[in-house]
Amino acid sequence: MHDELLDKALKLKGYGSDKSLTCKDKGLLEKEKKVDKNLTVKPKVITCLNEYIDFIGSLDFSYKNPVFYRGQGNANFPINPSSLRNNPKNENLMIESFYRRFSSEIDSCSTDMARLVLMQHFGLGTRALDISESPLAALYFACSPMKKFCQNREEEMSNWGEIVLFRNPEKDKPENQKPIHSNTVSILSSTAFMEEQFSLWKLGMEWKKDNNYMREEKYINLKDIIRSSVIVRVPQDNQRIKNQQGAFILVNANEVYALSENKKYAEKLTDYILNTDYTTFDDLMNDKIWQNRFSKGDTWELEFKKIKPYSGENHNQIFDIDPFDLRKLYYRDDNDIQQVVLVPPGEIKKNIIKELRKFNITEDFIYPDMDNVAHEIMENINKE
Repeated sequence: MHDELLDKALKLKGYGSDKSLTCKDKGLLEKEKKVDKNLTVKPKVITCLNEYIDFIGSLDFSYKNPVFYRGQGNANFPINPSSLRNNPKNENLMIESFYRRFSSEIDSCSTDMARLVLMQHFGLGTRALDISESPLAALYFACSPMKKFCQNREEEMSNWGEIVLFRNPEKDKPENQKPIHSNTVSILSSTAFMEEQFSLWKLGMEWKKDNNYMREEKYINLKDIIRSSVIVRVPQDNQRIKNQQGAFILVNANEVYALSENKKYAEKLTDYILNTDYTTFDDLMNDKIWQNRFSKGDTWELEFKKIKPYSGENHNQIFDIDPFDLRKLYYRDDNDIQQVVLVPPGEIKKNIIKELRKFNITEDFIYPDMDNVAHEIMENINKE
């Protein structure tokens, strides 16, 4: 049974659908797939809760360097934040529309990251990817479409589920896991409040709102703006986040759009920033190659444009492969092979949901809102 299921699983995104993928060692139950020269994926197909628990027990993690999980009901979905999935120019429009209706609630938040968390909590798509420190919560997400969000439950149940694992790649260097008040988190979250095209100066004005000190935007790490992803553990200040053991991956992906009125060197500057360990605007002004590309040396001269992930419209190919630099966060084993879990559709999903119910992992636990709990109570009692 597992061989047949695995053959089907390998046809999913990243596991066999692309013609460039090649299967290694077909005699193995767990087959490896080469997505590109930098990433090998080894899917683990599970058919019951016990198999999943055994897999989790085999992982290498600690309190200081935990594993985070993202469960999704359709394994063919790309790992993209919803606000940047289709049209990045809509990100700021959605935020503005939401703000007009709930300005007092949003203004009560002290930082842009806190505002994004609030919006995400109420279902608005943001640039924050939901992840969890609970493997059981992630398994539930992979198996059960949320009734309050699902239009066709049976159709959703017919898809393969997927659980993607994330972890800080450097055990002794926690730079990819940031506290909510860190400078990097502030920059990434502030970018969400920018229009499709924005200057470093304008981003700096938004970024300064999060800080209690005056610091010039010319010292912002430009790589955080160009391409970045960080794991953020947020305060568990509501019951939903507590139950889900929720956290986020905050992402950024932008190209340099123009240097003053000169767009000729924008693409080259994007590449330069991506391939330099640390670059600020101040560094550019002290660099003989770049200092003469700006007419006045003011931060408003450096402009960025939000990119559409995996689009041929992007000038730099890296935005078509790994736009947010997420792959650095994928959990990999000692052989540098990415670990993912796949759940077959239909009855296997339904049986796992029943098994999770025995441990009180249910929809009203995952979403403990009053209306959701009421709906779950009625449904359970009427079944008996």
